[in-house]
Amino acid sequence: MDREEVATRSESASSPPTMSPTWRSLGSHPLAVYGPLALVAGLYCAWFITLSMRMYDGYNYPPFDLSIFDQGLWLLSHGHSPFVTIMGRSLFGDHASFILLPLVLIYRLFPEPQGILVLQTLLLASAALPIFLIARSRLSSLGQATALAVAFLANPILQQGNLDQFHPESIQVLVISWALYAALEWRPALLALTVLLALMVKEDAVMLVLPLTVWVALRRDRATGITLAAAALAWAYLANYLVIPGFLHAASFYSGRLPFGGVHGTLATLLHAPGTFFSYLASQGRPFYLWQLGATVGFAFLANPEIAAVGALVAFENVLSNDVYMHQILYQYSLPLVPVLVIGATVAIARLRRARWRRAAVAGTLVAALWTSAVWGFLPYSVNRVVAYQPPSSRAALAALEARIPPDAAVCAWYPLVAHLDERVNVYVWPTPFSAQNWGLFDTNGQTLPRARFVTYLLLPSVLDASTNLDVFQRISAHFTPLASRGGFTLYVRR
Repeated sequence: MDREEVATRSESASSPPTMSPTWRSLGSHPLAVYGPLALVAGLYCAWFITLSMRMYDGYNYPPFDLSIFDQGLWLLSHGHSPFVTIMGRSLFGDHASFILLPLVLIYRLFPEPQGILVLQTLLLASAALPIFLIARSRLSSLGQATALAVAFLANPILQQGNLDQFHPESIQVLVISWALYAALEWRPALLALTVLLALMVKEDAVMLVLPLTVWVALRRDRATGITLAAAALAWAYLANYLVIPGFLHAASFYSGRLPFGGVHGTLATLLHAPGTFFSYLASQGRPFYLWQLGATVGFAFLANPEIAAVGALVAFENVLSNDVYMHQILYQYSLPLVPVLVIGATVAIARLRRARWRRAAVAGTLVAALWTSAVWGFLPYSVNRVVAYQPPSSRAALAALEARIPPDAAVCAWYPLVAHLDERVNVYVWPTPFSAQNWGLFDTNGQTLPRARFVTYLLLPSVLDASTNLDVFQRISAHFTPLASRGGFTLYVRR
């Protein structure tokens, strides 16, 4: 047995926490400790900010969900009620994402969709720091800690979520990373703060917070864990049954994502028709989704899955849902699982007895992240590419047409164009409000909304067909006249 193996740390996730070594105890300059991490995170930010801007400039971002958050934050920053006309609901009736409120101050200074796209990238990249600190503390190796932080940034689920418009889940990635750090290194005050922030991200954050607080109760401090778990459950009840219905004036419609008619139907099917239930779980690529989650970290967390189990309820929620988007790594629903998987792998690797085993496991995790990123991610060597939806000529034409619309005008625009026009009190996705679609509580689909008479500008393709609701335009065309046409698009103004 070599000297390094004799000095191997025997600390487990269940043992009393030890203080993280500082750069002084390692005898290294801070630049040597954090420089490689800062370089990799900086490269990640530069690359994904570039991709995000390329997508925005190319009209690749649809109004659901970038424009929802852009209009909502713009309304709040200008003192308006956050009633998002793009979806016909209050921003906080759609989801209880009160974590967005601090962004209002920033949004007043940078009131552009590009701002929250840049912020999203910075938030995701920043989560590499607590992951690095956890790995350095438990592996006592700067090289291995940096490698695991790189594995986090190379994770294709993180990259897919980074380019999936804007979602509060990007904030959750950073918050839950620090929450896990606080739990593992035992910083009770930081843990309480991060748990509070995590609950403010979304009404279903309890699915992530509850397993963490149970772990804290079992492994760190029973009173703290139970208190935080009770607070999480209490907020989940208030958010789902009082706060959201208070904004919506109706029950949340996301509860319909449970199969077999809801909780009762799901349990009844499991008990009385288990074959039907498990056939359902095996459909729509759900097993492949679970394989993708594990493959991004080389399944290293299986060596000691205790910390990775913090994400078990979220993974189960995603798999159980009848919303196909929830069990695909392309969307925001899987984003909060990334730091849990990487930190879970880190703690599991630290439990390996021999140094060479740990080195091999770290290398395997990094290789798995780089390989899966090549297949499913958006790094320069990846199969996926960002292609502009509109060619440069159309972009210039659209910019000229958009410039002719007054900032206080009520606008209805074709789907891909809304993200460039949404910073106003009234903006709609064609053909809403002339024929409501995916608006409000979905109980007005096909109806002409009363607010249609206030729309003064239309920005639509010059040639419409059945797929772009030609019939709706023919019905209202007598009320509008063409103001300008360029690049295959026409701007109409109400007569």
